[in-house]
Amino acid sequence: MSIVAIELTSISGIPLHPLIVHIPVMMVPLAFIGAVLALVRPAWRSWALPLVAVFSAISLAGVQLAMQSGEGLEEILDEESALIERHSQLAEQARPMVFAFFVFAVAAAVIYHLIARADRSDEPDGGRVPLMRKALVPVMALSVLTGALSLAWVYRTGHTGAESVWKGEGEKSSTPAGAPEGGGKGDGDSDGD
Repeated sequence: MSIVAIELTSISGIPLHPLIVHIPVMMVPLAFIGAVLALVRPAWRSWALPLVAVFSAISLAGVQLAMQSGEGLEEILDEESALIERHSQLAEQARPMVFAFFVFAVAAAVIYHLIARADRSDEPDGGRVPLMRKALVPVMALSVLTGALSLAWVYRTGHTGAESVWKGEGEKSSTPAGAPEGGGKGDGDSDGD
């Protein structure tokens, strides 16, 4: 059995990267909001924590897919720029933050589930439930912290990606057709000689 690598570049001629990036752009903020709600509203934890875990998992998958599609788009465009390089670096930095957010979100959901199951059960817990109760709020706080970092890095990554498109587009449109980059100024050519 062979594993086939999927090229994530375009569908029907439309680049996939600008579409796929909306997965983490939407899911990270939703997961972060859910994590904050679960931390400050204990009554909402039963539904908020599982949603945060699912949204953070989708966010992590979205970041990975966005990075793969971005690499494919970079190969198609064959462009090198400081903004695109910065965009790639920020995406590389965002991935472990989103992964940490996912880990803490899942841990909080699992701990909450185990506490709720132990509360419904008549079996002795062996002293684990008090320990889990003490761990729940710090794990949720770490989920909020890593969610905030993920949100900041996804925003920064998206912002530099958008800048690379808009600034690149502005530079192209401001240079007359056939003119050298920079409009011929300062490149050693003299029009008056």
